[in-house]
Amino acid sequence: MVDSYLNLIKLQPLVSAGILISIVPLFLIISKKAYKDKVFCILLIYLIFKVVVDLAMFHYASISTNTVIFFNISIPVRYALLSSMFVVKIESKPFRLLVAGSIFLNFLFFAWDLFHVNPDISDLHDHKLLLYSLTLESVLMIFWILVYFRELILSLKINNLLAYPFFWVCSGLLLYYSSFVFIAPIFHYTFRWDNFVDIGFMEYIPNIFEIISMLFIAIGVYYHSINNYAKH
Repeated sequence: MVDSYLNLIKLQPLVSAGILISIVPLFLIISKKAYKDKVFCILLIYLIFKVVVDLAMFHYASISTNTVIFFNISIPVRYALLSSMFVVKIESKPFRLLVAGSIFLNFLFFAWDLFHVNPDISDLHDHKLLLYSLTLESVLMIFWILVYFRELILSLKINNLLAYPFFWVCSGLLLYYSSFVFIAPIFHYTFRWDNFVDIGFMEYIPNIFEIISMLFIAIGVYYHSINNYAKH
């Protein structure tokens, strides 16, 4: 088993690095007790969920088992957790209601997309990546982040954005989701377990941006401990 893990690390170093770096902000939130803030508590739950899913995918990939089902199921859960932070942070009540409503609608859309792409849901070996859900998640998250940035800038409550914890978190998420907007539909056709299509460097773009986003989030948690998290 160890040999299988080591071989996978050699074959997919960026994927492996992404898992390790995801642990950094997780432990920072715990060690700095940033979880006492509601938003960072949600972020902690997300990071725990992410690491568990990543490790499960890593394990099953090492024994040549289709892991797409894990990725698919993580999409609505990830959106529910990350968008919940904006239900807390966005001040506009109409937008908060829109974010909350989008969580429920996104679950419904995910269910449709899942059964549309995989009519035989019990066939896990040939389970395919969803066609639309990841793109929809990315567009929605980018929109909520921009709405929040607009509120933050117009409020004039933060003197130094670069020292504001949630600014770094949002910046990391913005980079991560921006990497998916245009290439997510391509992955549906290329990431096939028994018929993988090599798309070159494009395959690694999400992994690179995931690593950068986790580093940004870690910086945000670091500033949380220094500034005791300026309220907004």
